[in-house]
Amino acid sequence: MQHLGLLFALTTLGLNIWGLMLLAGFYFRNRWFALAAGPILAVTVIYAIECHHGLGPRLVVLGQFSTLLSAALIGLSTVRWEPAFLGSRWGALLRDWRSEFAPRRLGGCLGIGTAIFLYAMLWRFTSPDVDGSSEKIADFSYICSYYTGETIPVPDAWLYPYLSTQYYSFQHYGAALMGRVLGLQTGECYNIALCLLIALGGTAFSGAVFMAARKAWVRTLVILGFVIGGMGTTLFVHLTDRNILPWTSMRYIGSAPMDRPPLGTWLKAYQAKYEHLELPGEPYAYSIYLGDYHAPLSGYYLLGLCAMAMLLWGRTGLGRYAAFAGATLTWTLLANTWVLPLQAVGVLAWLTVNFRDWRRLLPAVAGGAAAVWLLAWVYLSVFTSSASGYGATIRLVPWREHTPPLLLLLFMLPTIALIVLGFCSGSAQGRRLAVLWTALLVFTEYVYVDDIYSGVYERFNTTLKWWPWVAAGTLMTLGPLVLEQARRRWVRVAGLVFCLYPCFYVLDLWRPFMGGPRTSIGKMEGTTYLTKDEFPRLMLGRLKVEKRGIVVERPEKEGGFTNSAVIPLFAGQRMWLGWYGHELLWREFREDVRRRHDTLTRFYDGDMPDAGKWLAAQGIDYVTWYRPGDTPELWKKVNAAVAPEYIWCDILTYGAEFEDGRRVGLWKRASAAAP
Repeated sequence: MQHLGLLFALTTLGLNIWGLMLLAGFYFRNRWFALAAGPILAVTVIYAIECHHGLGPRLVVLGQFSTLLSAALIGLSTVRWEPAFLGSRWGALLRDWRSEFAPRRLGGCLGIGTAIFLYAMLWRFTSPDVDGSSEKIADFSYICSYYTGETIPVPDAWLYPYLSTQYYSFQHYGAALMGRVLGLQTGECYNIALCLLIALGGTAFSGAVFMAARKAWVRTLVILGFVIGGMGTTLFVHLTDRNILPWTSMRYIGSAPMDRPPLGTWLKAYQAKYEHLELPGEPYAYSIYLGDYHAPLSGYYLLGLCAMAMLLWGRTGLGRYAAFAGATLTWTLLANTWVLPLQAVGVLAWLTVNFRDWRRLLPAVAGGAAAVWLLAWVYLSVFTSSASGYGATIRLVPWREHTPPLLLLLFMLPTIALIVLGFCSGSAQGRRLAVLWTALLVFTEYVYVDDIYSGVYERFNTTLKWWPWVAAGTLMTLGPLVLEQARRRWVRVAGLVFCLYPCFYVLDLWRPFMGGPRTSIGKMEGTTYLTKDEFPRLMLGRLKVEKRGIVVERPEKEGGFTNSAVIPLFAGQRMWLGWYGHELLWREFREDVRRRHDTLTRFYDGDMPDAGKWLAAQGIDYVTWYRPGDTPELWKKVNAAVAPEYIWCDILTYGAEFEDGRRVGLWKRASAAAP
């Protein structure tokens, strides 16, 4: 039955995406662009409203209305009926709209978007757990924060009573909005939204490729290189490492063992001559496999949208597309601030190439960026202020921290090869694009974002987010040009090799997919790893039916990447403290966050007298008792310390013949528990 519900939700989602494309198509008369742009425009409008007034957690009525409207638009695009009251001018516009968005013409864009969505769904359906193996739970906490539907900036679901102002979380808002509209559970929302964002990013990339390439095989190869392709070490890693995992080639520089002789041991000795740095790069294919609802996914989406807007401006000269290119700058700030410098350089290069039209272009680009900024002004004002305290700055890479040249060549091999082939293509456009991507690649090697990471991780976040973005942009723009427009045959053949080469990464992905566990398959709520054990299952079930409040649980010694601080989120509750390592990172390493962890540890160890008064002063409503370490002896100490302000609510008590009277339950605040 749950799969019927999933099928219904996906069908409704598909109808709404189709409807948003048709609605956007009244203004943007290109089916690829309208399909990719419709959702982000709709999310931005609702976001602007909720910056001033939250609409609440349930928006099912809005979902029903949008579904009916979508069905009506689909019908209008199909039939030939033309209302008489429209008149000749509006009737001509309607016919023009129908000619572009008739169902028979949408097979390509809708088909590719659906295929990418289903590919992502294959991964999430077989491995849907939202667990602590990576940053899924941290991303999930942001979706849960926005699920409340309160006025933006919303309360932080992991750090009561503070607001969520520290992160570029626009895509997390979009996920929560989708879940609220469709009436999904938060875990289902995470998994479906991840697939949708991947599909939108793939659709935007594919739209740019379809505009740049004419031949079907070229389009197919370039799109596959993006969706399933790895970095330059994809096949090479099998010559240097014994045990290959999907992350091995992604984190090759600084992390790969390089233990296969003779090439691996030789390359390891070569690397040892340079400063040891962890320099990873996680492309689209790896992000799909990993399953994190992480900000770089928005970066690819906005890259494709910006490229399509530029191409359409070149074809039509319409200012609306230039304005959209400018709008992507503000959306990047909201959704993936890390690549804002790269996106800005790209837009600036485009303006420079088209300098003769600057009187038309510059106002449009600035107007588009300003329009989105005004719509998101409430959040951006607090976000930019909060982020300024983070201390991240753009710096030049110290000489000793540059990437070893051979490793950089190997890691970025397809990108560097396409750039060289662009110079050799005999096309002026190819040379201009090659100059652009050369400049951006050099930029990533000589400039980095100096954040809180240091030592071997000094450039970690920068290369992680910049190198794959540059690789995707190079493939999207130079791939079609080299394969179709290069004058020399050897250039086209070489382009074929270097576009095909990254696709072999699918072999590294296929192995864990076939051999991975299947205990959670199809359980899209993402809680199976928790509910397979009795105590967490009971606690989750009970918290779901309690009034919404603030929860604490025994903290882990680790600051994050554990299966903790998540059950209250799945239950729709808020927490006084989540993964404190992440909250430290997001909150400029404020001392009070660390103190929260230490104080909460003292409380659960029974070392806090008059704990009930402290809990009440902090606004905590529920104290959970189910985790390892919550022993019967400690229960007696804690129960005595929290009384009379808090009352014990027993969920499960084992007898002495089981686990020495171990309890599972929670303490409720007495004032809230009173009838």
